[in-house]
Amino acid sequence: MHRRASRNSTITSCIGIDDGPFLPRRLGGSKAPLVAAQLNGPHLVNARVASISVDGLDATSTSLRMLSSLPVRDSPILLAGATFAGFNIINPRVLQRKFRTPTIVVIGSRPNNSAVKRALVGHFPDWRRRWRMLLSLGPLRQARTVQNENPIFYEAFGCRYDEARRILRGWAFVSRIPEPLRVAGLVARGLFPAQPLD
Repeated sequence: MHRRASRNSTITSCIGIDDGPFLPRRLGGSKAPLVAAQLNGPHLVNARVASISVDGLDATSTSLRMLSSLPVRDSPILLAGATFAGFNIINPRVLQRKFRTPTIVVIGSRPNNSAVKRALVGHFPDWRRRWRMLLSLGPLRQARTVQNENPIFYEAFGCRYDEARRILRGWAFVSRIPEPLRVAGLVARGLFPAQPLD
């Protein structure tokens, strides 16, 4: 059951987390950038940049450190999916419990779970652990944030689904992707356009 977070009805701040370009592990990639972008309305007011391991398991702890240095209170947290830098998974429940604010996993298109599982089985000795982590996120819902455009898919933690849809629609300023996620992705690609962090 998803608990409604206690906060003001008007949300003026929101945080998006996305990764940037990286080399796959098979080509020697070891690190990838992770960016948290905080917007007040349309304005970028805070950004944090860190690195995570390609296909590692440090994305949740790294996200916690980045967010702990931001004024998160009453700012929903939007994640650009659940996997970053390959199959490095951010656990949204951990973020929600820590910061007591709605945390929403957002995906532009419905994932192919069969293909995801095949990739995990074929490349990770601990595939069962990672697969359980992904399954535990629950079923995806969909929301149409911009009229006449394809819907986005989401799973919400710390708020009801109707509240999550209002958050996603309210922050979709210029595209169907909510602006904090779009900006986090732009920052990540702008800072690290062609290669991973050392």
